[in-house]
Amino acid sequence: MATYYLDTGHGLPVVLIHGVGLDHGMWHAQADFLKEHYRVVRYDMFGHGQSCKPAAPYTLDLFEQQLRALLDEIDINRAHLVGFSMGGLVAGAFASRYPERVRSLVLASTVAERSPEQKRAVLDRVTEVEKSGPHSTIQAALKRWFTSQYARANPEVLASVGQCLENNDPEAYLAAYRVFATADEGVGKRFSRVVCPALIITGERDLGATPEMARRMHQIIENSKCVIVPYVKHILPVEGAEAFNRILVEFLARIRVD
Repeated sequence: MATYYLDTGHGLPVVLIHGVGLDHGMWHAQADFLKEHYRVVRYDMFGHGQSCKPAAPYTLDLFEQQLRALLDEIDINRAHLVGFSMGGLVAGAFASRYPERVRSLVLASTVAERSPEQKRAVLDRVTEVEKSGPHSTIQAALKRWFTSQYARANPEVLASVGQCLENNDPEAYLAAYRVFATADEGVGKRFSRVVCPALIITGERDLGATPEMARRMHQIIENSKCVIVPYVKHILPVEGAEAFNRILVEFLARIRVD
């Protein structure tokens, strides 16, 4: 199955994994920032962007194996993995299963073991997508993902993200969203097997991947650092790009090269 990816820059590889409903384009600010010192790979998960869209159902294992096949195809033995939201679930699961292939792990705006209330809310969104299609949830998603101040100042960014959501194949999006809605279960057990250095980072105002979740993951992953970025909601690598890039580069620079 074909995976679309962009491969730029030189140095140790950093692989960027987007969130549900998005694609590799969400990492534009990070790719430009990192490519002077790192080899930057960003790709579209199955069911998204220009990658293939296999038939449902999807599983977390499907996305793990996609990542493994991509690393094999482009001759990367070990990489820094940076996952956003659902991409963080994929990156963390991959790091727990294939520790020898991961130099470090960044979990950005990543959910972990939702509360019953949070679980009901995300499953209600799955039901809404089933009944009315993915277009019915776009405006609500943008409100959850960006602060009102950022939205007013950057309408072109919200329009671009909204268009990306609009472009999704309905069946593939629903299949991926079901994974996102359920794959946080058991995260504690999976992530406890992560042995590489890890950065766990989220926005102070993120209502989905909350600061409390980030702190719990920090307690679970032994060799980890937790950072809460003030004022930002969910799409931290976009709304909080400047702070995120600075924290990311400082973290990567401390990883021992071997």
